[in-house]
Amino acid sequence: MTLENPGSLEENTLILAGQEDACNLAAVADTDKNLVDAVPTGLVFIPVMVILDEFSEEDHATVPVVTFGITGGSCDEFLGDQTLTVSAAFATEVLIMQPIPAATTAVSVKLVAGEVFGMQITTANGDTLTCRISVMGIYKKA
Repeated sequence: MTLENPGSLEENTLILAGQEDACNLAAVADTDKNLVDAVPTGLVFIPVMVILDEFSEEDHATVPVVTFGITGGSCDEFLGDQTLTVSAAFATEVLIMQPIPAATTAVSVKLVAGEVFGMQITTANGDTLTCRISVMGIYKKA
């Protein structure tokens, strides 16, 4: 699911900007997965958080490690390596990922026209682990 017409949104509204059901975390390492379509001309996209839920199983073999950011490069501008540890309570677990400001303000990224927000698998899960990935963010006029 992707946002059909982000240009019609009110500016500064937090929205579900992209979602992928049954995302395969056992894919080959260094695989980019597009989560939010290319930013339309005249807008910027500011990712706020990524939510992972509906896990297919507890991770068994290799725990997947992923990054989030602009696809086509390092794909780690939003979040660097994130280890996706899922417990035996996988059916009810939700992982919420976002830069968290502490004493030092968290610096993130905004995407400009044509850029795509996604995830890169840096370490693949050795089993058949899948989950739903939802991206929340804000579109603003450029």
